[in-house]
Amino acid sequence: MNCDYHPDREAISTCIECGKPVCPECKVEYEGKTYCNLCIEKKVISVATATSQAVPATDTGNTSGMGNKAVVPPGLGEWNWGGFLLTWIWGIGNNVWWAFLVFVPYLGPLAMPWVLAFKGNEWAWQSKHWDSIEHFKSVQRTWMWWGLGVTIAITLLIIIILIIGLALMVWGIQRSGMIKYW
Repeated sequence: MNCDYHPDREAISTCIECGKPVCPECKVEYEGKTYCNLCIEKKVISVATATSQAVPATDTGNTSGMGNKAVVPPGLGEWNWGGFLLTWIWGIGNNVWWAFLVFVPYLGPLAMPWVLAFKGNEWAWQSKHWDSIEHFKSVQRTWMWWGLGVTIAITLLIIIILIIGLALMVWGIQRSGMIKYW
């Protein structure tokens, strides 16, 4: 029997609430009973709502890598610079295959960086397993710095190429004698 959330992994138990088989990564022990991440999250949220307390993300379990079933923790819905600046490269590193839509002529290069900027964190959380929220944020911060570095490097390279091209044009015009100095 395989895990309902990770079909490629063998299940070691079943959730007492929904009866779905769960692997070691999805198994959550609570008050001596086995739950899946989604059921324990619902249980903890309902208890917190009843007592009017905030629910820390660590109490709900790690739902990363569960696809559309993954509950994205609050605070991860912010702008993703890595997705915006590195698009398909960031997509490969985060298992977000939607990023390849950037190669669709005309609309892709214009729209996908913006879509990845707004939806990137959510998709990356759902598509890949992360050790914790802090781990996720740390990796996304690294993508941001690489994105900024690559963007600055490419911008400087373009400026240098333009300056060299302009200098060669002026030099060529001067050598051809088209410009005469008085």
